[in-house]
Amino acid sequence: MSLMPCRACGHKVDTSALACPGCGATDPAKKISRQERDLYFSIVYTLVWICVLGAFGWGVWKLGVPWLKQIFDRPPIVQPTLRIPARPAAPTEEIQDDDEAE
Repeated sequence: MSLMPCRACGHKVDTSALACPGCGATDPAKKISRQERDLYFSIVYTLVWICVLGAFGWGVWKLGVPWLKQIFDRPPIVQPTLRIPARPAAPTEEIQDDDEAE
C-alpha cells in the first residue's frame, strides 16, 4: 500500500485506488487517466490502420493498375481474313459457230 500523489490535485492516494477522494479523478496514481490512455490508443490504432490501408492502396496502384492497363491497352486480336482467289475472266471473244465461219 504505497501512497502516490494524485495526478490532478496532488492529494496522497493509494496506488490501487480507482478514484481520488479529494478531486474524484479516475486512476489518480497513474500518470495519465484512463480516458487519455484510451484516446492515445485510439489515435495510434487509427494511424496504424491508415498506414496499412495506404500501403495496400499503394501496392494496388503500383502493381494492379499497370497490369490492368497492359490488359486493356492491347491491340484487338485480328482474325485473318480468307482470301478467295478471283475467278478467271470469261473469254471475251465470241465463239463463232462453224456455220457462220464458212
